[in-house]
Amino acid sequence: MSYGVIASKSANVMVETTSGVGGSDSDLVLDRFQSIWGAAWVPGRLTVTRLHVNFIPSRAGRGMAMMDLNLRDIEQVELAGGRVSKVMGLRTSTHVVHVRSLGASGLATEVAQLAEAAKKLPLRRR
Repeated sequence: MSYGVIASKSANVMVETTSGVGGSDSDLVLDRFQSIWGAAWVPGRLTVTRLHVNFIPSRAGRGMAMMDLNLRDIEQVELAGGRVSKVMGLRTSTHVVHVRSLGASGLATEVAQLAEAAKKLPLRRR
């Protein structure tokens, strides 16, 4: 099975905490991302593979604040309206990752399908 790039596009991302501390690796990554960027829209590049959603901010000095979200940790994919570009919400147990991008409605459908497929894959033991 190939885990290559499914989609890659320019996007703005904002992370919102909805409840306490989560235990997954994705929750730790989102906490770190939010501690660096706060509650601001961050421009960058969003890349979707069969296993992850990756975001790399476009600001050169902040490479340590990239985000790699495991598709298994996404509980729900939401879509909010907008005039020019819609906002996709990726909900985990403790966060919502808001993604503003052109073509967000098609991307939301694709991410939802990939998240369901990733949950059906067998877990790899370390």
